[in-house]
Amino acid sequence: MLKFSIKALALIAIILTSCSKKQRIVNDEINLSVIPKPNEIIAYKKHFVLNNDTKIIVSNTTQTQVAKTFIEQLQNDFDIKCELVSELNPNSIHLIEDKTIKSEGYVLDSYKNKVVIKASSSQGYFYGLQTLLQTRVTKLENKIHLNLVHVSDDSKFKWRGVMLDLSRHFFGVESIKRLIDEMAILKMNRLHLHLTDDSGWRIEIKQYPKLHTIGSKGDRSNPNGPNQYLTAKDAQLLAQYAKDRQIVIVPEIDIPGHSAAIERAYPEFGGGHNTLNVANEDAIKMVKTVIKELSELFDTPYVHFGGDEVRKHKWFERTDMQQKMRELGLENQKQLEGWFDREVANFISNENLTPVAWDEASDFEVNKNTIIQWWRCLKPKVLKHALNNNYQVILSPANFVYLDYPQAQSEGGAHWEGLNNGPNTMESIYTWNYLPKGISEEAKHQILGIEAALWTEFIATDKRLEYMAYPRLLAIAEKSWTNEQNLNWKDFKRRTETHEKYLDRKGINFRKNTISNEERASIQPEAFEGVIK
Repeated sequence: MLKFSIKALALIAIILTSCSKKQRIVNDEINLSVIPKPNEIIAYKKHFVLNNDTKIIVSNTTQTQVAKTFIEQLQNDFDIKCELVSELNPNSIHLIEDKTIKSEGYVLDSYKNKVVIKASSSQGYFYGLQTLLQTRVTKLENKIHLNLVHVSDDSKFKWRGVMLDLSRHFFGVESIKRLIDEMAILKMNRLHLHLTDDSGWRIEIKQYPKLHTIGSKGDRSNPNGPNQYLTAKDAQLLAQYAKDRQIVIVPEIDIPGHSAAIERAYPEFGGGHNTLNVANEDAIKMVKTVIKELSELFDTPYVHFGGDEVRKHKWFERTDMQQKMRELGLENQKQLEGWFDREVANFISNENLTPVAWDEASDFEVNKNTIIQWWRCLKPKVLKHALNNNYQVILSPANFVYLDYPQAQSEGGAHWEGLNNGPNTMESIYTWNYLPKGISEEAKHQILGIEAALWTEFIATDKRLEYMAYPRLLAIAEKSWTNEQNLNWKDFKRRTETHEKYLDRKGINFRKNTISNEERASIQPEAFEGVIK
């Protein structure tokens, strides 16, 4: 009798295993469209129904905060109202702490009546929930059907960012929140706000009020326009909104070049040809005050001090600059610029913050805690120099990840480095080999990640901003998150089609992957406002 039972059990096990194998299908076959693509994803043909009866089960304050943001997202995007509970329930999403999982990683398993997400941090829970939502196959009134899946995932790069230039044309709180929402869905985690430049100073500084009352007046299209800036309250609101979505804001004041707005506000701080007067002690004091205030307003460990394109000035002709150079034992104005960059980077580091600067700063051997943002695509030696000198680096080469560049030869956009690589298409971003030859294995670990740039000289409206950002931002997100062996351009194109339906439903003015002249003519005129022809 016992012998028969064992045989019977073995037979049943074989049948169940066979059935299980028939239901277990990889995501390509079942047509899931998760972006960025997880490291491992297995999908099954059955569904979990997420609706108003679904409960979110949490057991600690970290999970509670993430769940509250997720509940807000469900209500805004799908009109579904879920309840937060601490006890087990059927039809539930259960967040479980697992300290063996890396900080941004998660394991997601969904079943017919429950979902389990294991993680060790707020980031992991949040990213698992974003993946869960992208497994949806249908959206009905107050409920969505989600494919049953097993996902094991983690990030490739620590830094997955977007830079938004608020100076040339200003974008306010609602525009920035809309960008944050899309970044969060795509697991992007750094929003770099370029707050100051020649066109305008875009942040309230209480101790130097003329910076925003005078320096924020007008923009590139209308220099005599109204004052446009983020208030201190706006900055704090945005910082919390981003933090709830696992995004850190990186504020930038661009100095000592690109400082015309400072000079308009405080002429005594001007150094000629849109530069800061680095020989003026009061100007240095202002910079340090602003840095401290920015770090507090945006509740951030990073402050970006620019350091790029200090050009065409004539510091060597100024008496105050000559005196400063003699005082410091410097021979020329280039050395004076280097002294200033080191002074600022040291100050930021001494404030227990992390300095960030454009790649020019690496020429001056600034503080080794400084993160160098490589943008000069025509100078790969600059990247190698930064890596060889043990700096951590963010990759932002203009000819791949500048999203103000055109997306096709027939379309308008910027061309700062001469479009030597052609337009910045989604395919060129996705297939970009971001590591130049000769980079050692050790140096590769110094690359923190990738940051796309949305400069706004030729982006004046929300419609134009969205058109230039999407869907290319999807390629940036996947390039930043997904392991190289899992990148597949053909598969990615298929998955973007599903994501574009979501963008369309949200009213986002994205550019279609392939666009005919007829389709181009039908796009809202605002999408092409202010472009280079």
